[in-house]
Amino acid sequence: MGGLLFTGCLSTPPIGEISVSVENFQPIGASLAEARAIMNVRFVNENLVPVAFSGSTHKLYLNGTYVGKAVNIEPIGLAPLSISVRDVVISFDNLALIRQLTSGDRDTVVSYRLNSVMSYQQGDDKEELKAETNGSLDLAPLAAQLK
Repeated sequence: MGGLLFTGCLSTPPIGEISVSVENFQPIGASLAEARAIMNVRFVNENLVPVAFSGSTHKLYLNGTYVGKAVNIEPIGLAPLSISVRDVVISFDNLALIRQLTSGDRDTVVSYRLNSVMSYQQGDDKEELKAETNGSLDLAPLAAQLK
């Protein structure tokens, strides 16, 4: 008697949608003299499988203008259909714009765009997943540090 043997390629399915957004900022220290802050970043895994990233980078734009970059070297593990919030340090390259957006009696809510790149390992290959998010963000916590 013979048996049937089915063989196939056992590959990991591609990663689907991962949403990344900014929840808020927390100033580091008593002022923004170092031009850095803690940015709370929310990761949403919309996949039915767990996802693990070795790190991520995030470029932040306020009212359409680039203001800074955050690099996260900590691994990120996301259970299926889950949310995780991580604190990452953002270095502001355009502190003058942040000062302008938070000066005077103006509204501190601005529009933002976050371009994120998340790194992961698939077999022997290093892969990247990109995400772009648009939303609004209140700069009031930073405004208090700039006064």
